[in-house]
Amino acid sequence: MGSPNKWWICGLLLCASTINYMDRVTLASVSRRVIDEFGLSKAQYGMVEQYFGYAFALGAILFGILVDRVSARWLYPIVLLLWSAAGMLTGFGSGFAALLFFRTMLGFFESGHWPCALQTTQRLLPPKDWAMGNSVLQSGVSIGAIVTPIIVGAMLTDAPGSWRLPFIVIGAVGMLWVIAWIVTMRGVRLEPKGPTERGPWLSGLKELLVDRRFWMLAFVVSSINGTWHIFRVWLPLVFQDPKGLAFTEAETLGRILPGYYIMTDLGCLSAGAATVWLHARGYSVLNSRRVVFTFCALLMMLAMFVPELSRGEIAIPGLTARQAAIGVMMLVAAGSLGVFPCYYAFTQDLSSLRIGLVTGVLTFFAWVVPSSLQRPLGAHVDRTGSYDIAFQVGAWPAIIAAGLLWLFWEKRPVRDKL
Repeated sequence: MGSPNKWWICGLLLCASTINYMDRVTLASVSRRVIDEFGLSKAQYGMVEQYFGYAFALGAILFGILVDRVSARWLYPIVLLLWSAAGMLTGFGSGFAALLFFRTMLGFFESGHWPCALQTTQRLLPPKDWAMGNSVLQSGVSIGAIVTPIIVGAMLTDAPGSWRLPFIVIGAVGMLWVIAWIVTMRGVRLEPKGPTERGPWLSGLKELLVDRRFWMLAFVVSSINGTWHIFRVWLPLVFQDPKGLAFTEAETLGRILPGYYIMTDLGCLSAGAATVWLHARGYSVLNSRRVVFTFCALLMMLAMFVPELSRGEIAIPGLTARQAAIGVMMLVAAGSLGVFPCYYAFTQDLSSLRIGLVTGVLTFFAWVVPSSLQRPLGAHVDRTGSYDIAFQVGAWPAIIAAGLLWLFWEKRPVRDKL
């Protein structure tokens, strides 16, 4: 298959990530209306998000095992069709029980996206292009976060129940992707290695769990995904905090958050391109990834200064407190998604036979750990009235992960036994 077709397929992966995130954040965009119409407490709404995350974590392991045994060429459109259906059915829900069930199913089937997508980039691209392919794939996350509020806002009216239409329309977009995938993938082989080469999946899991690089990546993904979700959850409130930046809701949703997610997309694409650029100038594939990951982690560290900047305790000449704080958060945004393409490339280094298993188990850690952080952070904010702790928690983990990658990651051939 020629190179242009490979990158066209990577474009389809970007679209799948966009659809994945659109289905995920549609509920957040209409949460106020759903809570009011269904008479939900905040605890019930939080329970919906919690079950989504736990279903995602468990589904990642299942689909990770499955993608090592079934071609992603066929598994991928099936899981996307199922999560799109769950998203559409959310628009027909009639109460808390239905909402909880459909969002749990959405989380479960959405988890199949990453094992399928990473198997695809690993099979189609040479190792030197893995980070670039993964950056194209990952950038769809921020695109979804940017466009969903715009699409939802265009459909909402003052009429009761108008929030239901976005679920149906966005779910239908997934159906179109399935058709495009099936047409594009004719003649493309993504079959996993044969069962004789691969061996029982349980033995593969045992080999994975004794590989110290796996546990290093478990820490890495818990760190970077934790930061991503901390900022995803708390930044809308931070930007509107009257004790801090005090933006209006219209400013936050219409300008600040879209700008933030545009920067995450630019950071993601730039990170993948930077690894290719460094490799072309003599850096090893491994060191090009480590350099880019570390640079992005340093950008994320700047988050620790945002509270002081917003209150004017640290001043940047020529900028107001607001401008300085937002400017720094845009740099943080670029780094917060820029680390992911490099992380995914490291996961692809672990195994050529069981990328699904590797991705699935690591995704379990990526979701369980951040989900466990949110409630304590909320309790802290309730007690203190301050969001500063969110910035401190988000600033440090990635640079620690970068240090581990420099000190302890061993370059080995991609394992064909695992």
